[in-house]
Amino acid sequence: MNDTLHLFAGKGTTQRIALLRAIREHGSISAAARQCQLSYKAAWQHIDTINNLSPQPLVARLTGGKGGGGTRLTALGEQLLDAWEKTGVALGAASRPQRQALSLLSRLAVRTSARNQLAGDISRIVRGAVNDTIYLRLTADCTLQVQITCDSREELALAEGDQAIALIKASWITLALPQAAAHIAVANRLQGKVGRITTGLVNSEVIVVLPGGHSLCAMVDNDSLASLAVQQDDAVCALFSAQSVILGIID
Repeated sequence: MNDTLHLFAGKGTTQRIALLRAIREHGSISAAARQCQLSYKAAWQHIDTINNLSPQPLVARLTGGKGGGGTRLTALGEQLLDAWEKTGVALGAASRPQRQALSLLSRLAVRTSARNQLAGDISRIVRGAVNDTIYLRLTADCTLQVQITCDSREELALAEGDQAIALIKASWITLALPQAAAHIAVANRLQGKVGRITTGLVNSEVIVVLPGGHSLCAMVDNDSLASLAVQQDDAVCALFSAQSVILGIID
């Protein structure tokens, strides 16, 4: 059954499903990462992507408590695992030619190096002479502005109400304190709080948690991060231009 599911959904999906299952079993990211033979950082990257691509978070972090907090699946995460198991039973009953044909589906799944992948609905399209501005609603309170060429919009056949995925490289995002961000002219100014910071020799990775469960990863040089003087749970704004977003669709 596992081989059939792997052919059907691809390596990335089956790996993330295994991580969700391990989180449900252990209630701990570190324990789930060890079971799935992932680093702690890689496990969190998978979780960030899973939550960003879902209309609601699949994984939630628990704070405080006798055990110092932990991690659990949300109701939607539990439903997803249940649906996955039922799908596996159905696929396991498929004939050999049908199972072989499923391997073709894995070739259609595209994986990208962009650190940030955010799924949403197109709420508005403003057409221009050369470029169009697409408004991608992530949640009721969070909308991205994306600028693409008219030709690209026509090629993708985008229309209001369609679902799309925004891809944003971590290096394209700038961080600022909320009071300073208010005076910066930029299309996308998303306020959140610092989720975690991973410090490197030259640059640091900062996860900004947005309202509604989405998150953004920003790659910031250490001098800039020191000038911000932010720590976990501090308010911060993620800034990026409308041209810094690549728009994709599930076709």
